[in-house]
Amino acid sequence: MLELMPGLTRIYEEWAEKYPDVQPLTIQFPARDGEDTEDGAKKGGLDGVLAYPLDGHWLLVTFGLTELGEKTSQEPRVSGAGFEFTCRIPRGPEEKAVPTWILRVLHAVADHFLAGTDLDVGHWILTPSPLGGEPANGDMTSLVIVPDVDIAHITTPNGIVLFFQLVGLMSGEGQEMQEAGTSSPLVAVLRDRDPRLVSDPGREPVQL
Repeated sequence: MLELMPGLTRIYEEWAEKYPDVQPLTIQFPARDGEDTEDGAKKGGLDGVLAYPLDGHWLLVTFGLTELGEKTSQEPRVSGAGFEFTCRIPRGPEEKAVPTWILRVLHAVADHFLAGTDLDVGHWILTPSPLGGEPANGDMTSLVIVPDVDIAHITTPNGIVLFFQLVGLMSGEGQEMQEAGTSSPLVAVLRDRDPRLVSDPGREPVQL
């Protein structure tokens, strides 16, 4: 099947090269009706997520915002939306299943984009409740977008694909970022603490 989906094959290949000894779980979402974009391509939700069970954390990589099969858009340099999302969350040593809350987050952010919201590196999303509606996430209520720490972009037969990593923020961090009008200082501190930028609800808040 993958030979019929060159865009998806390239995503698999690139991440397999980065983590050759890790077999990802493939989580596919039910098909949803999409609406036509201006160039005639279908504009639907996420097709699914690749979930890599790494040491100490899950790596989630979405697929479906870009063109996975044949090229349908008129822009040869960019595949579909031009990006897929990634995210890293804590994983217990015996944890075999991906927490459902992060799947809800990825779905919601993708829907946010498809509804017309511009999303790019440096942008943030503030919410009043714990991420994914998960009470255990406590004060982690917001997200910031950064280039993925492992793979920032790849080239596929359908054009370039960027990887936007979603990083969870505590409510106070989101408010301070909103007031400052920039995410750069906060992201720099978080990166110094954890180069992988794992979205850990149990971490200490950043005080800028």
